[in-house]
Amino acid sequence: MADELKGWCRNLIEAGRLEHGENVLVIVDEPLVEQGSELADAVRQSGGRPRLELWAGPNRPLEHPPPGVIEGANEATLCFFLSRNPVGDEASARFEVLETMVGHGGREIYLALITPELLEDELSQPQPALEESARQLLAQLEGAKEIHVTGKAGTDLTLGIEGRPWLSDALPLEAGQGANFPAGEVFVAPLADGADGVLVVDLTIPYTVEGLVDAPVTLRFERGRAVSIEGGRAAQMLRELVADAGAGADVIAELGLGFHPGFQPRGHALLDEKAARTAHVAIGRNTGGYGGDNEAAIHVDCIFSEPHLEADGRPVEVPAAE
Repeated sequence: MADELKGWCRNLIEAGRLEHGENVLVIVDEPLVEQGSELADAVRQSGGRPRLELWAGPNRPLEHPPPGVIEGANEATLCFFLSRNPVGDEASARFEVLETMVGHGGREIYLALITPELLEDELSQPQPALEESARQLLAQLEGAKEIHVTGKAGTDLTLGIEGRPWLSDALPLEAGQGANFPAGEVFVAPLADGADGVLVVDLTIPYTVEGLVDAPVTLRFERGRAVSIEGGRAAQMLRELVADAGAGADVIAELGLGFHPGFQPRGHALLDEKAARTAHVAIGRNTGGYGGDNEAAIHVDCIFSEPHLEADGRPVEVPAAE
């Protein structure tokens, strides 16, 4: 039966490790209703019991998930959440779904900025085996207290991470976990006061300009907070997003390292943050599956090229995944 499924549906079902008879929540926003129906049907054909819910409401941004979504999250043990047009300051509502799922031992896979064309093309292709690369990278980072990261465009940032777990979406998805699709990163939630230096973003910042940034965006961090955001139009839009989001929005949230060999940065945050030879630093919320304790209305990944890392002064080698 799996051979008859669309490639992207098969890939998601395999990544979610669907079990026979499992209750599965499928969430989509309005542009992806047709694809949501296709995925729900594929879940049914694969032995699951799907429930399709729409991420919509009369007043956007949503402060909380729609009632049917939360009801489904309480009942399901696996969730697929596909979003074509994610709203930056709905991060808290999206996190609420994840926390509901993992809170009772469920699993969630989230896909952002998804188009039907992307599903039918790249996300329908067989995905590379990345588990061994993830484990090699995690072994180098485990137990580190401080990370020093630099980048080609000028990033020079020191991050305190003592006691925070390194995680990866390239490992098999287990009960009580969430992940993105496609996989291809390891990540950590730095301490809330543990970021000092400069981040220069030369690739992608979601919720700002379309595609790659119009000009490098420079964020200066002091004791965990972004005290300035400078650059072109993307920088202006990011400043406005952070200001509108309120408390916690300017706090360091994540450091992630990409190692997926099949992607080249092109202004698509979901793919760019997984691409080999990229890294991303996020600001905003990092509770729940990220392993942090900063609450905020947003979580914004800032993706830059050619990172070089040291963990407690030791160089970190990012594996070359095949």
